[in-house]
Amino acid sequence: WLCTWRIQNLGQEPLQLLAVGLPHSRFRSQEQELSPAPRLLRGESARLALAVACDEPAGTVLENAFLILRVLWRARPWRIFARLRVVFDQHGGPETGTEVVTTQPVGFSGRIPCQ
Repeated sequence: WLCTWRIQNLGQEPLQLLAVGLPHSRFRSQEQELSPAPRLLRGESARLALAVACDEPAGTVLENAFLILRVLWRARPWRIFARLRVVFDQHGGPETGTEVVTTQPVGFSGRIPCQ
């Protein structure tokens, strides 16, 4: 299936989209580097189309699928996680709804040595 998302920069600072992927085993698309990497100013949006591997019967509901974006914001790498609910329509086509969006700076956590 070809699924499209509109990504809008609701912040004040520019946002550069570097990569996008869907890691859920039943609603999957490998991470793709975006080239050229869209740079979104405040209020601007971009459409991202992904070929998604999924094959579920009509009526199936998938919880906790994620659209994960790697971005640059304020010259630092971040990840944006959009948690999705995917419902498969009467023809087995996926319909997505965004449940929540969270962000994390890349490298915010690391290994702590055991003592």
